[in-house]
Amino acid sequence: MDESGEASVGAFRIGPSTLLGRGVALRVLLFSSLWRLRARAYAAISRVRSATVPLLASWLHLRNTHGVLLMVVLFALFLRNLSGARSRAALARRRRLCEKVMRHAATYEEWARAAKVLDKMSEQVHEADFYDEELIRSRLEELRRRREDGSLRDVVFCMRGDLMRNLGNMCNPELHKGRLEVIDKVTAFNSFR
Repeated sequence: MDESGEASVGAFRIGPSTLLGRGVALRVLLFSSLWRLRARAYAAISRVRSATVPLLASWLHLRNTHGVLLMVVLFALFLRNLSGARSRAALARRRRLCEKVMRHAATYEEWARAAKVLDKMSEQVHEADFYDEELIRSRLEELRRRREDGSLRDVVFCMRGDLMRNLGNMCNPELHKGRLEVIDKVTAFNSFR
């Protein structure tokens, strides 16, 4: 306690700390009772409601093209937020960064590391969209069978024909853009011995 006789409250504030809280406290003090404050607040809300409902009804009428356009835009923005467009955009930015690192990589290790990260990010993209995996698998089994039979001429003939005719869309440029797993499968076919 101070010598002046005043009590100190310390760190605690007395009364509302926000501007809205102070405004409400002042309104309560100015009115004789809380009941009157509630009645006036209800009257103000009903006045605002009675003024805005006809305005909203006229704006949302089907013949008002501006209102319909506003509803469509707001609905599209709502759906966009629900669909996760921001997360897809962030994923696309990270994918472009990995592709840039791969383009400017000085060593194979840097390129392979960026390609692995890109493969992890694009696990949703199925390789089957880019090439016919079943056809390539069956042709590889046929080549193995011909090799076991000892027919080297047939193996060379089949491989030459398959590579010249782009078997299973193996020459698709999208297939070779940083897809390390797919490149391993294609090189396994190409390096068949």
